[in-house]
Amino acid sequence: MTQLDALIRSECCLSPKFMTVAIVNLNPRQYHLLTQIALWLLALIVVSGAAVRLSGSGLGCSDWPNCEPGQLVPEANFHAWVEFGNRLITGLVSIAVVLAVLGSLRRVPKFKRLTRWSLGLVAGVAAQIALGAVTVLSHLSPPIVMGHFLLSMVLVWNSVVLEEIAQPSNDTSAPSLVSRNLRYQALAVGAAAATVIVTGTIVTASGPHGGDENVARLGFSFPDVARIHGSAVVLLVLLTLSLSIKTRRLEQCLFKRRVSIALVVTLGQAGIGYTQYFTKLPVLLVGCHIAGATLLWIATIRLVLASGSRQIEAV
Repeated sequence: MTQLDALIRSECCLSPKFMTVAIVNLNPRQYHLLTQIALWLLALIVVSGAAVRLSGSGLGCSDWPNCEPGQLVPEANFHAWVEFGNRLITGLVSIAVVLAVLGSLRRVPKFKRLTRWSLGLVAGVAAQIALGAVTVLSHLSPPIVMGHFLLSMVLVWNSVVLEEIAQPSNDTSAPSLVSRNLRYQALAVGAAAATVIVTGTIVTASGPHGGDENVARLGFSFPDVARIHGSAVVLLVLLTLSLSIKTRRLEQCLFKRRVSIALVVTLGQAGIGYTQYFTKLPVLLVGCHIAGATLLWIATIRLVLASGSRQIEAV
């Protein structure tokens, strides 16, 4: 080796721009925190999307991805900035789900299920961005807006599952052991909650808050679809209350806690829903109802997941 070669190699090793960057690994608790951030950002974007609709800002930006043709950032316009702000939150969500995928690859020890579920988030967010563009370009067509919200609920479901299986093995919230009967009842609560979510989107698409005053609404009678939605809510309350009564004699466990949480959220959401209906749908209460629907969905999924272990306890 010549002196020149030795000098070049020495410089490459010493110069900061040639130094090798150590790849960061994540322990289970750090990765779990990352999945929690992704989950709550996904919940936040549901609420911010509702703010766009409730403020009448659905067409604040007429183009995608630019706010206006040839103009990425909106001018000083309230509705445009509400819509554009929702897009910025979408960007944060996109970053979070990409980090969830990368984090699953750098988690020690590795767990392939985490990577698969995190990739589901990436696919869902990509579909959501595309559907958001269709929503704007279709001028807030009610079926498209409904699909946009329901896809958000699918993403929240995916994120809850990812956060659940990412919990460190030494977490104190160990899986509960429940009977087959209780598991079936938990699944019935989950099905009822899904029915409530779907019928709620029909009510919304038939109601007055369409995102813009000129947007067409579904041709259903608002009182009729509201009654159908209300009936689904009553069924959900009864099923959750029944499950709560049947778990009252169990020792304190994860499943019992999640039943209690689901019951409290369901009753609160029902109260907000009936109040907003009889007070002529004030915007603030409608926004709280949408946030409550997201929390209800999260609580229900966690309840169902807690019932998923082997059933060995007789009830």
